[in-house]
Amino acid sequence: MTKHDIDGNAKSTIMVTGGSGLVGSAIKSYAEANPLPNETWIFLSSKDGDLRDRKETDAIFEKYKPTHVIHLAAKVGGLFANMKQKVCCYCCFICI
Repeated sequence: MTKHDIDGNAKSTIMVTGGSGLVGSAIKSYAEANPLPNETWIFLSSKDGDLRDRKETDAIFEKYKPTHVIHLAAKVGGLFANMKQKVCCYCCFICI
């Protein structure tokens, strides 16, 4: 559902999960430096809720009512943590 302001112009609420990570922080810096009218950015971190929990996720969506979502949330452990866990996404085939 598209939101509109009082003049009928479309309003966007962009919610970024993983907003405190490397890419999320870069998007935040860009969005703050280049604001657009009728655009609201929401940057979430794991402190805002557990997206693995359906009730918490529903509550986040109900609270912010985003029109767009940039999903960057991930479990990040670095190279050595990833090598130790031996979980492969087959994106680069390095771990198999």
